[in-house]
Amino acid sequence: MTSNTGITMDWIKNAKVSPFTTIFLKDGDKILTVKRSSKKQLHPNKWSVFGGKVEPGENILNSAKREFLEETGLTLKKLTLKGTFTRMILNTGYINVIHIFLAQGYTGEVLKESDEGQIMWRYIKEFLNDSETVDHLKYYLFQLLDENSDFYTGIEIKNDIENLAYNDNREHFNGRKINNVPYGK
Repeated sequence: MTSNTGITMDWIKNAKVSPFTTIFLKDGDKILTVKRSSKKQLHPNKWSVFGGKVEPGENILNSAKREFLEETGLTLKKLTLKGTFTRMILNTGYINVIHIFLAQGYTGEVLKESDEGQIMWRYIKEFLNDSETVDHLKYYLFQLLDENSDFYTGIEIKNDIENLAYNDNREHFNGRKINNVPYGK
């Protein structure tokens, strides 16, 4: 069986599935962001947030805490799992499963220098409207920041150049109510 994207059963069987974490630290109408170093293999010179690969023997919560501390110098007080995003990258044979966290509260001081790049608090709307922001963050950031939002689940199929297909769970919750408020309002 082959789809018009070129995904076959063999492609899926041979793909490398990798778990990742992504952490959004919100403070008022800003989030902590990073302009990724030009030396980074993934998303060089792009605006992003923090996270990375889950290491062997680690669970996703400990991975998120570790990655955030390593990349920012901050210890997070509270982490809430808000969703998952699966990205199938056809030309590389990777399936990245990203566990998305919203952080509240922290201790410590932001690193003055980081191997990740330039760390900066940015207004959420400015971050989302920046053409240099990593593309997939724009799929789910607003939903994650809504305290009454449903758990986000999304999937994207892409190659190096373009997004070939995207879908998420909005239709699953369409017409249902959250705290007596229609979904999406």
